[in-house]
Amino acid sequence: MDISLDKFLDGKIKLYQPKKGYRAGIDAVLLAASIRTSKNSFILDIGSGVGAVTYCLAHRCSDVEILGIEKNKDYYLLAKKS
Repeated sequence: MDISLDKFLDGKIKLYQPKKGYRAGIDAVLLAASIRTSKNSFILDIGSGVGAVTYCLAHRCSDVEILGIEKNKDYYLLAKKS
């Protein structure tokens, strides 16, 4: 699989993702920004792909626990690598 390393949030987050097929973009950033949390919340991201929403949310909310679940092994490995 051909992959790229892309920057999100002005380079504060770097994610590996496939060059072809679904690619995370501004939609993931906006979704992460719209999630309401409170201190010590637990967030479950089902179908997390390469982890764009998970990583953006974790950057914004350091006081929450986030678990991303992805069934596509390639996307899971890219999220882990990121």
